[in-house]
Amino acid sequence: MAYIGENEHFSFSSGLCEAPPRTSVSSAEVSALGRTLTRFFRRFCVGSGDLGNLSTLYALCSGISECGGEVCIIESTDMPSFRFGCPLLSVDCGIFISGGSSLKIAFFDRRGFELPQSVLAGIMRAEAPAPAEKSGKISTMTSFGSIYVNNLRDSLGVPSEPIPAGISCGNRAVRTLWRQFFTGEDDELVLQISDNGSRVNAYSAKYGFISADKLTLAYCVKAASAGETVLLPDDFHYAAELTGAFPDGTVLRYPAENVVPEEGGQSRFLRDPLYMCIDLLRDRKAFFALMQELPQISGARREIAFTEAERFSKPKRLQTANGRVIITRSGRNMLSVLAQTLSAETSAELCSEWCEKLRKADKCRRTPESFL
Repeated sequence: MAYIGENEHFSFSSGLCEAPPRTSVSSAEVSALGRTLTRFFRRFCVGSGDLGNLSTLYALCSGISECGGEVCIIESTDMPSFRFGCPLLSVDCGIFISGGSSLKIAFFDRRGFELPQSVLAGIMRAEAPAPAEKSGKISTMTSFGSIYVNNLRDSLGVPSEPIPAGISCGNRAVRTLWRQFFTGEDDELVLQISDNGSRVNAYSAKYGFISADKLTLAYCVKAASAGETVLLPDDFHYAAELTGAFPDGTVLRYPAENVVPEEGGQSRFLRDPLYMCIDLLRDRKAFFALMQELPQISGARREIAFTEAERFSKPKRLQTANGRVIITRSGRNMLSVLAQTLSAETSAELCSEWCEKLRKADKCRRTPESFL
């Protein structure tokens, strides 16, 4: 999700920088963003999933180079392969450009995790520096697609035959990638991939809708049963520790608004849904048994306008009778409301209820503390 108005040309949220819908962003504006990024990083990798975004890609890289930053360009790739390649190139920042109704630029750290909102806030509010005396180096390379696929096969011991599961994905490159491991058609289970391959939900003929959170929880339970310590952001569904599936000390939480801790660098499931789903579904019998045991957790999120959003400089977490509500600032005058419950319907209702409370408070100029 993203919002409008963080600076003159772009908005940002959840690792994503986005131009307002149906708004044209000039090459000069994109180049200025590239120059601004050099205040925070020195080595970059920039990729695109669409050849139609090449002018944006080169404008961004030109701005980076003007201020002495080094940049590696991958003209045509998919986001999962791109994120996998960031650590291999030893870059400080990975940037992936995609488009549709609006230009979207996703940012990743040196390990392939999304940049946290606190870092993006600094980028969006910074001024572009003057060009450096010496330009930085620009190089090009091909996609990490083949290396990524081989790594998945080697690290997971993928069966020679594709895993039975349907694939629903509007991004052709990502769909092709997933079809290398899954049959693509199945009567029992369909995987629904979105956000350029960074998010996956599922639908089971027997268990109905399976949210991305529940898939992640299933992987965590499997990892914990194998003796691994699971690291999760503190805004991940509160029901994780209530399942009774985790021995004491096997789940560690970190602030979602901060950088993923170094000890979480090996938590590949947090940044690679394809890796997670292959590992879960190569034993379908065990997967469906786990689905039966786990609660049907769900979440709903909305962005709303709020005049004094700076009052929410730190996230507010509220436990209600129906579930948990997390309110965070997501722009100068925007708030993000996340409701977590044990059903999709209740999550939507709870989220709508708190959005309305916030709108009324904003209209009456009441302080958040008066009703939180």
